[in-house]
Amino acid sequence: MNRRYYCLFVVLFLAVLVRAAASESTFNILFIQSYTSQTPWHSDLNQGLVKGFRESGVKVNITTEYLDADFWAFNSEKVIMRRFCERARERRTDLIVTASDEAFYTLFACGDSLPLQVPVVFFGIKYPDAKLLAAHPNVCGFTANPDFDVILRHAQKIFPQRKDVVCVIDNSFLSNKGRDDFEEEWEIFQQDNPDYNMKIYNTQNHTTSHIIAAICYPRNSYGRIVIAPKWSPFLSFVGKNSKAPVFSTQTVGLTNGVFCAYDSDAYASAFMAGQRASQVLKGTSPLSIGVTEAEQGFIYDYKQLEFFHVDPDKATAAGGIIVNEPYWERYKFLFILLYPSILALLIASIVWLMRANRRESKRRVQAQTRLLVQNKLVEQRNEFDNVFHSIRDGVITYDTDLHIHFTNRSLLRMLHLPYESGGRFYEGMMAGSIFNIYHEGQNILHKMLKQVARTGESVQIPQGSFMKEVHSENYFPVSGEIVPIHSKGGITGMALSARNISDEEMQKRFFDMALDESSIYPWQFDMKTNCFIFPQGFLVQMGYDESVTTITREEMNRTIHPDDLKEIIPQFDKALTGENKNPRLSFRQRNANGEYEWWEYRSSAISGLTQDSLYGILGVCQSIQRYKTAEQEMREARDKALQADKLKSAFLANMSHEIRTPLNAIVGFSDLLSDTSGFTEEEIAQFIATINKNCGLLLALINDILDLSRIESGTMEFMFADHNLPLLLKTVHDSQRLNMPSGVELVLRMPESDKKYLKTDNVRLQQVVNNLINNAAKFTSSGFITFGYEEDEVPGYTRIFVEDTGVGISEEGIRHIFERFYKVDNFTQGAGLGLSICQTIIERLKGSISVTSEVGKGTRFTVRLPNHCE
Repeated sequence: MNRRYYCLFVVLFLAVLVRAAASESTFNILFIQSYTSQTPWHSDLNQGLVKGFRESGVKVNITTEYLDADFWAFNSEKVIMRRFCERARERRTDLIVTASDEAFYTLFACGDSLPLQVPVVFFGIKYPDAKLLAAHPNVCGFTANPDFDVILRHAQKIFPQRKDVVCVIDNSFLSNKGRDDFEEEWEIFQQDNPDYNMKIYNTQNHTTSHIIAAICYPRNSYGRIVIAPKWSPFLSFVGKNSKAPVFSTQTVGLTNGVFCAYDSDAYASAFMAGQRASQVLKGTSPLSIGVTEAEQGFIYDYKQLEFFHVDPDKATAAGGIIVNEPYWERYKFLFILLYPSILALLIASIVWLMRANRRESKRRVQAQTRLLVQNKLVEQRNEFDNVFHSIRDGVITYDTDLHIHFTNRSLLRMLHLPYESGGRFYEGMMAGSIFNIYHEGQNILHKMLKQVARTGESVQIPQGSFMKEVHSENYFPVSGEIVPIHSKGGITGMALSARNISDEEMQKRFFDMALDESSIYPWQFDMKTNCFIFPQGFLVQMGYDESVTTITREEMNRTIHPDDLKEIIPQFDKALTGENKNPRLSFRQRNANGEYEWWEYRSSAISGLTQDSLYGILGVCQSIQRYKTAEQEMREARDKALQADKLKSAFLANMSHEIRTPLNAIVGFSDLLSDTSGFTEEEIAQFIATINKNCGLLLALINDILDLSRIESGTMEFMFADHNLPLLLKTVHDSQRLNMPSGVELVLRMPESDKKYLKTDNVRLQQVVNNLINNAAKFTSSGFITFGYEEDEVPGYTRIFVEDTGVGISEEGIRHIFERFYKVDNFTQGAGLGLSICQTIIERLKGSISVTSEVGKGTRFTVRLPNHCE
């Protein structure tokens, strides 16, 4: 039971897969016939099966195997069947079809698993095994159960005088089943016909001579009929010599001695099996289809009817069909009609020959005339060929059916084809036989030819197309057109002219690349339309659409800078009238961004028919903005160099003054200290304090100069690490509060209980804060100097500030406050470098510094730094 459910599951699963792919897949079919390819009906079986699949719309590959069951013993048949299954498995067979009992039962008895894995469709089974069929849900098909009562009564109707029935069997399985079935039917038949006698001969139990004597000798077989439940090779030999009519249940015996077979038609059975197999391949379960009884009938051998003197009409009247009928009998009516037709045709042929002989004399005269005309046409065609061969472009003509008519030598040379044989060698070939034209990867030759033939208008080969040789993989850029050929008001063909533009295309590309690199564009002035013609790329730069190629003189003037327009218009007039032969005009033009760019225009006049007339004006224009920019930069560099020279002189003078001032104080008071006898202790202490103060000023000046030198040379080093900002500011406060002028208080203001860390350079940041505090101390005589930090509005940034209540800075001073050597008060000690150095350090720390001030109220410097700087 489990095996049965497993098989059912496998079949259903395969059905689902097959339903999804049946409409598109090609299935592999194994067709197993029980006998050999020499049997009369094997071709009908094959043809019927193929037609069944074809009319069902299923694509199949059928492999036919022949079991030859009449020759082999059952054990040998199983070995052969296993070989069939192995080969079928290698081909990935999707379904098996069997014909007759031997093939089906041997398939399931051979021991191979293939019939359990794929659907099996059978037909022609005489004795179905109900248990076997019920155990395999993947099996369906048709049976043809023998009916010996029908056979006996039919034989009685045809041969009423023959009342001795001989049943010939052997020891095979099917023969024994047939014998049992025959004996049951015989009892029923004899009850109605007690005067009939029956005898059974077994070919393997009785002697051969005994059986031959019983049915082949006229004296013994005169009143007998022979019943063959199963056809065998022995019956094939005996049947052909039997003097008693042989009735069989298998069509395989027909043409081998069987008078009549009661069976289903071989072709029809195979056709129905093909249709049923198609249903299975499309997803229908074999279990739902089941087993069907095929329709059977009587089939007669024509030669046997003649031998036993039976009228064929009587046989067909009884509901049978006739095979092996001669063509004369089958098509007797047609042959009867054929003879008069042949006679009439013979008479008509004689009449036609007589008339043809008369016409021939006239044709000879006409032929001579046509020959003269043809010679003239050949001369004209040769002249036509010579004209087309002289054309440098490749030319090929087609008729309206797209067949090649003529090719000139230039085209053949272009395609690297032999051209010595002339242009008629490829006549009659289809378009595309020797070359194709591709545009954007698509073959457009046939499309263009059909368009010309349909519209009657010429078609240009699209730009960027390639001509590809069919005989090789070579292709090259091509240009040309296809034109219609008209004759008598209609289109009789098309002519294609083409040219290999490989060299031209490369030169054009080189020229375009040179123009792109040099920003040089050619232009032309149309005297008739008063318009400028420019390349597309130039006008796009000027802000025009890509489709625009010409602009008027007025539009050109609107692109010129107003300051240059008055000077340029008269010069352009002279250039465009030819008065100035080779002018150079430089002016500014507005581009697509609305900015003005410097361009230089050159022009050249082309003379017309006379020296005073003009044919045209052409020229080139080039962007000279980079030259103008370089000129401006050089001018600015010159000005900066002059300014730097002045700054250098000012710097030396300033440094000389700044250094001399503290040195004078140091030297002067040092001389006074050489003799202290004339001074009090308070005066000596004041001298020493003055010396120390001026030493500090001199040291600060030297440090500023060194920092400025390191900044200029790029050697100022920065060491980044995490530092506690409150601790850094407290350190500055502790060092600076003792240096505050009298009356000035240094105040540190920070958020309470804030542990702010910055990743920065601790030394440079202290240097900036100290410089700002020192700078504030110079200009604050009373009040407060407040410094500290606060959070910036932008997360990740911190503001450090230094503000004072000093004299303040004017707006003019704020604009120059961070410039080198700038001093708000020239009488204040210092070189004017501190704030410039602070700005450079803060920028290196990825921050910014700003100042706000009000004269008489004070100044505030703000340093904005990121929390993490690397």
